[in-house]
This record gives sequence, structure tokens and C-alpha cells, in this order.
Amino acid sequence: MEFAKGLTEEEMNEYSLKYRYWSGIPTFLRAPHRPNMEDTEIGLIGFPYSGGNPIERMQHHGPRAVRNRSCAYQRAHRFLQINPFDTMKISDLGDVPLPNILNPDRSAEDAEKYFRKVHEKGIIPITVGGDHSITTPILRAIAGKNSKQKGPIGMIHFDAHADSWGPTAGTANHAGAAFFIGAEEGLIDPKRTIQIGFHGSVATLEQEQWSQSMYTVTTMADIEEKGIDWLAKEVHRVIGDGPTYLSFDLDVLDLAYAPGVADPEVNGMTTREVFSLLNKLRGLDIVGADIACFCPPLDNEAQITALLCSELMLHFVAHIADYRKTRQPLAAAAR
Repeated sequence: MEFAKGLTEEEMNEYSLKYRYWSGIPTFLRAPHRPNMEDTEIGLIGFPYSGGNPIERMQHHGPRAVRNRSCAYQRAHRFLQINPFDTMKISDLGDVPLPNILNPDRSAEDAEKYFRKVHEKGIIPITVGGDHSITTPILRAIAGKNSKQKGPIGMIHFDAHADSWGPTAGTANHAGAAFFIGAEEGLIDPKRTIQIGFHGSVATLEQEQWSQSMYTVTTMADIEEKGIDWLAKEVHRVIGDGPTYLSFDLDVLDLAYAPGVADPEVNGMTTREVFSLLNKLRGLDIVGADIACFCPPLDNEAQITALLCSELMLHFVAHIADYRKTRQPLAAAAR
């Protein structure tokens, strides 16, 4: 093997170590642990919180489980032909401090303060939750008129559900509110927001009306009928060239591919559809991303949901590194 011939024993061991997820101290994508936020361009952050979901409350285990499995995913991206770890400074910043974890409103405030520090340092956050209430304080910190973006940003939201509901169960900061709050507080631009993959039965026929009136919404029925190429063009059309956030709720996927999720729905997207779409989103200016609703106790013995989260993180950092390496938005070419 020509590749191996050029390596010293030490280099070969280091190469092999990248695949041994069980070896060493676990960090996201085996990135260096830098809780001081220094020497970092992309920050990988755990948000171990499940106080915003009244149904399932195991998502706080998510970051630990993903750290364990993602140690084998400090890799190059096959499709983009880029090794993001060679081109950008990527660090595991640790977990969001949550001293008031039993209070959802104060926890949202605590998290917002933390992400403001991340944002002020110019770090792009990629966050592993946690229930979907984690998106709200992140957006409050990195978007809107008081942020470096100076206004609302675009949003790509993968989810089985709309999550665009008002105050519920005694708080506005619940798991189904981020995409209501985002528009109401001027954090995301409705014209540059697309929600992807709605499926499953609904509690009421009015459940998605607010989203339908505000955003571009694509359901599983749309994807099945029109295909991934159509969906990719639709994402580029809606998002354009501006700063964009990507929020990925694992329940957008069929349970066969992600069994360890809160609020699951049957007949969702396949992993092939998701990664095919992500590969077609090259050229977007992603300024943050999150993965929400992983419940490790519900995962199977092979930990396939944790593996999925690991691969998603690699795709996110690769897209960010690719965009900043080329500095040439490709959205126009895709339309």
C-alpha cells in the first residue's frame, strides 16, 4: 500500500488511532479540548439538557454518547475532497454550563450567555443536544440585530415536526418553540427559512399552519414525489448566499436509521436521502448548526444513532471548512 509505505511507525499508529473510538479521552471528533475557547474557529459543544421536552427526557445523555462514538470520525470528507481538520482550528469546547437546570427559562438565559461568549470570539458553534429547545438560546446569541450578523439569518430545519408553537406547559422556552421564537424575535428570516421532512400523523390539522404561513415547508410527501435534486435546488433558492443556521432534529429520519430519538415518527427520511442532500448543499455560508433529540438509552446495541450524529458532525465541519477555504458561494450555480 503506497500510502502506508510513506509513514513512520509513529505516524501509522496515529493514523490507526483515528478509528479506535474506544481509545483515549473522548472528545467530539477527537478534537482538542479547549474550554477556554482559545485557538478555535469551529467549536464543538455539548448541550446536555432535556428540560424543554414534556414527553421524553433522556436527551441530556446525548453529548456524552456522541463524544464516545465520534472519536473515530476525525476524517476527510469523501465528497467534498477536504480534510477540515487540516484547514480549520476545530476544538471541543466542553458542555454548556447550566447551573439552573431545573428552570427552563433561566437555563435558556444561562445558555444564551455562554453562546454569546462563543460568538464574540468569532467561533462557529456546532452543538450536540439536548432537546430541541437548545436552538433558541443559540439563535439569540449568534443572530439578530445585536449579533455580528446585524440581523436575522437563514435557517435550514430538518424535522418531522414544525416546532413553531407558542408558550406551552408554563414556558416559552420549550422544545417546540425555536422556530416560532426565531421569527418573532427577528433571529431568523422567514423568507430565508426552509423546513424539511415533516411526516407522521398530527395532533390537530392546524398543527403546522403557522409554519406554512411563514416559511417554505417541504414534507416527506414532497420529497418522495419530487426527489432530492429538486429539494437541493429548493434549499439553494430559499437560502441564497447569506449567513445560515442548520438545525437537525433526528426524528426527521425513519426509525430504522435513528432509533434513539425523542418523539419518533415512522416513515421518515433515509440516511441516503439526508447525506445526498447535504452533499448538494455545497457553497452555503453556515454560521452554526445543531443536532437535537438524541436519546442514547433508546439507541440499539450497535449505537447507530450515535454513529449517525458523528457522521453529521463531520459533514457540518467539512461544509464550513470548504466554504471558508474557497470563499466562493456556489448557490447561484446550483439554481
